[in-house]
Amino acid sequence: MDAPLRPSPAQQRLPSLLVEAICLAALVLACVKLGRGVEGVLDLGLWDEADYLHRAQLLPVRGLPDPEWGPLYSVWYLVLARVWPDPVDLFYGNARLLILLTTVAGYVFLRRVGARPWLALAGAAAYLLSMAPHVLPRPTLLAFLVILLSLIAASRVRSAVAASALVGLGLLVASFARPEHFLSFLLMSALLAGLLARGVWKERSRWPRAVGAGAAYGLAALALMEVMGNPFGNTSNRRFYAFCQHFADNHVKRTGFPVNPWSECGTVIREVFGDGVDTLGEAARANPGAVLTHVGQNLGRYPRESLKMFAAGPGGTSPLSGSGPWKREEWGHLLLLALAVGLPLGTLVANGRRLGRALRRPRVVRVLVATCAVLLPVAASVMLIQPRQHYLVHQGLLGLGVLAALASAVTRGGGRLAERLATGPGALGLSSALACVLVLAVPDLVARQGGPSRVVRPQLQRVRELRALGLEARIRAGDTVNVLDAQGGVSVYLGAPFRRVPPWTKRAEESLTDYLRRQRIDLVLLDGRLREDPLFRGDPELDAFYAEPGAFGYATWRLRDSGEKLALPDAWATGKARRTAPSLPESHAAPAVSPRCDGALPAMESGRTADAGMRPGCARLPAPHL
Repeated sequence: MDAPLRPSPAQQRLPSLLVEAICLAALVLACVKLGRGVEGVLDLGLWDEADYLHRAQLLPVRGLPDPEWGPLYSVWYLVLARVWPDPVDLFYGNARLLILLTTVAGYVFLRRVGARPWLALAGAAAYLLSMAPHVLPRPTLLAFLVILLSLIAASRVRSAVAASALVGLGLLVASFARPEHFLSFLLMSALLAGLLARGVWKERSRWPRAVGAGAAYGLAALALMEVMGNPFGNTSNRRFYAFCQHFADNHVKRTGFPVNPWSECGTVIREVFGDGVDTLGEAARANPGAVLTHVGQNLGRYPRESLKMFAAGPGGTSPLSGSGPWKREEWGHLLLLALAVGLPLGTLVANGRRLGRALRRPRVVRVLVATCAVLLPVAASVMLIQPRQHYLVHQGLLGLGVLAALASAVTRGGGRLAERLATGPGALGLSSALACVLVLAVPDLVARQGGPSRVVRPQLQRVRELRALGLEARIRAGDTVNVLDAQGGVSVYLGAPFRRVPPWTKRAEESLTDYLRRQRIDLVLLDGRLREDPLFRGDPELDAFYAEPGAFGYATWRLRDSGEKLALPDAWATGKARRTAPSLPESHAAPAVSPRCDGALPAMESGRTADAGMRPGCARLPAPHL
């Protein structure tokens, strides 16, 4: 009797491709579903996130920002702005895209380190349903995406030298989004140099190839740094500023010191370390005990913050239901977490005798080395600064990668059951079941908050109401509406022609009147934030401005839905021509008659008094201030 025909290679690959397609389709569907939910409940990101977007808006005029301030993320925003020109759409589009790309890249990474499709699906799902892809600001997610892509590329080459070079260059690119990864790049560069030297030591005839490889790597790195800059150039002392803020935050929480740690950290530094301290080394020498106490606080918080980052869902919600009945989202989340973490750990325990041999396998060694290179500088940031969420994003998925690589190594040739779950109907059925679990486990974030009518997004509402005023009709084409933005970047989302004027543009001894005139401020939100700013709260004119904007040439306006008050040029309320602006320095000269004085806004409270002073000039500055 004829022997049965063996399936062709194409027929053998078909079930595997189908399994991969099911897993990827489930991930994409889950990302789209969760992304829509995030967009439905997430408010606009202020402060750091708005700063990155602002730098992207200024990039065509100002060029790249300092390399310490994540220029790659601003470039990323600028590129995405061609798809979503509106800043609000851009913010939400970027959030959805980074959720999708990092999750899919995480799945591919886990597959490349040896995870079965269904295990890689569970691991990527655990990342998706955690807090990790939802951190603000988001340059960490862009850096993580670059790192994952470099690890995937390195997994496709056999040479340890080539793999190290790919990971090293990937870490360098990632450092242009998060500068701490420059230390990771230096570690991988040192490893590459060691590998090249070892190769030459073993076989002297390899030295031309080693020199060529080292030169190519060095030239590529230098070319990138020539374009983007040196993330550790310390041109603006960002590292110490980060330490200053977070040390002050810990100090205020511990002692109750009466300052705002985020805007007045210098006061805490002078109080604890003395005058003239502006580096971490000087702080450690001046008061080592205070630094050690700060590090101890951070280490005490680290396990709790890490567990929360990986186990909690979007917004920090626990997968446990508490006292109420369990929902399918909670069951699914816990099942995926148990599979992603418990199964590899159980495999390692069951095959403990093979662990020593597994640790020597090239793929496991590469994963361990790359993970250490990525996480060691992050660990230093956690200790010296704080276990902030954006430092904890990488460790969950990279940790799962290490577990998957080890579990794959210890079960190599591990029996018939493992073979059935790896290929054929077993893999297809298990992957399909987990795909269904994942889609059902994605929470409906809008329904969780009680429906669309119950979702509160004050910053988005503020932007929509300000846009509805139609202030762009009050200016000539090419001119700007200058917004004194003490709210952390709300004006960035208003888009053109609104121009952000941050509070830190005020000079130390400058009066409020002079500042309003010099910066040609057209819009001020009267929410009291300026009273909290150290540059403004000591100004004796500030309370008078809040009480009677008309005395400064402004009128008050109440937003319809929120009832929030703001100050606008008085001439925009009365319809009268604006009076001639007072004399200004030649570099900031204003036109004698403002082009913004036609028409009037309805329902405006003028507040104009007979002895009101001159309205600040409104000429457009040559370039906006950052």
